[in-house]
Formats: sequence, C-alpha cells, structure tokens
Amino acid sequence: MKKSKNKKKKIAVITGASEGIGASLVGELLHDNYEVIALSRNLKKLSKLKSAYPKYKKDLKIFSVDVTNSSQLLSVSKEIHSPDLLILNAGIYEPVSIENFSLETFIKQSEINYLGVIKSFDAFLKKMLINKSGIVLIMSSIAGWVGLPKASAYAPTKSALRLFAQSIRYDLAKYNIIIKLCSPGFVNTKAVKVNDFKMPGLIEPNVAAKIILKNLSSKKFEITFPWFFSTFMKFLTYLPDNLSYKFIKYVTSYEKEK
Repeated sequence: MKKSKNKKKKIAVITGASEGIGASLVGELLHDNYEVIALSRNLKKLSKLKSAYPKYKKDLKIFSVDVTNSSQLLSVSKEIHSPDLLILNAGIYEPVSIENFSLETFIKQSEINYLGVIKSFDAFLKKMLINKSGIVLIMSSIAGWVGLPKASAYAPTKSALRLFAQSIRYDLAKYNIIIKLCSPGFVNTKAVKVNDFKMPGLIEPNVAAKIILKNLSSKKFEITFPWFFSTFMKFLTYLPDNLSYKFIKYVTSYEKEK
C-alpha cells in the first residue's frame, strides 16, 4: 500500500489486534499514516503492542474489548469517528478430534469467530452508513472453502463469514461501502502451533499483513494467499468429494491416530 499523501489521517479499527495478523496490520497501518484503534480482550498484549510504536503514541489507541460483548463494542464506537477501514480480524482456533469432541468448543468458536464479527460489524457500521464511505475487511480462511483435518468447529464459522460478506455487499453498495473477504492459508500464529500435521505454504504474519494491504484497493472481492496453496485449494473445491478428501489427506500427511 502506498503512503498516503493526504495529511489528514484515516481511521482504521482492528479487532483481534494484539497478536498475529492483527498486530502486524497495526504496524503497517501506522506506517501508512493511519490512526489505528486496536481492540482485543488482552490488555497486557495491547499495552505491549503500543509500547512497540513509541513514535506513533498519539495515533495508536488501544481498547480492551470482548467481541462477544455488544455493549463494550458500542462503547468504543461512541468514542471514535467513523472508520475509513474496519478490519474484523478477531477469532480463535481450537482443533477437534473425535476423541476430544466437545460441544463447548463449537459454541465458543461460533460465538467469537462468527457472532463476534457480526457484533463488531454492527457496532462500527452505523457511522460508516451516515458517511457513506469506507472499507470493511472480514478475515475468513481457506478453511472456509473446504473441510480440513481437525477444523470441524473452526471451518464452518469461516464459511459462514464468507456467505455473510457475499450477501451483505448488496446492501452496502448503495452506501458506497466496500466489503472484502480475506481468506489466507496457514499463517504462523499461535493458533496453528497446535496442529500436528503438515501446513503447506506457511507464511509469517507480517508477510500476510503486507499482502492484505497491498490488495485492499484492488477490485477483487476476496484476498487469498499464498498463491500456489490457495489455487490448489480452490481447485479441490471443484473436484468430487472423494477425490478432494484423498488429496487433502495426502498433502497434510494427516493420519487418524490409532
């Protein structure tokens, strides 16, 4: 993303900003002359993030917020101007195997990964509708395209976000608000460290953040990367299910524990 020539700073709101892709996006946007509103449940990590950018002390505002709590989100929304960029990035991943199957795991991921995004969207969108401008970026995943090993709780939430973004864009278009979906492959964050299978195309969060912002002004609805892995996964969605199942099992070297 090119440096803004406009002296007036744009405002970016990022949920799930304390680590991973969210934290990397904070840094990139600060360097790009944005005022950044960083949201996360973890105040300690947010404070550490703020201390990492002393040069941008006035431009980085942090709020300890739980995305499942609409009241907290609305409270922050009242304190800031309308976002020019709303990045809905908060999410968790907990692997599921049939041996540790727990309904609570499914409920927790649904409440944060899906409903947490919807509640965040609701809280910050109102001012954007009044201004009739802005970009909303929803963080989904390639896991939302086709089922992957141990993602039976995670993948459906990302698939739901995809359909939400595709559907709501019809309504947002008349308000000149652009909605984009980001579907990355494996990114080296805390979430994927629990995986015990091969993760093709694994990239670092700072690389992911640069790719996202580089493509933010493109006409593409969906931003996805890395190119080879995402192209391969998209190809699998067109195959008969029995073939895609065998391919994924082979590529991830996933084997059922005996």
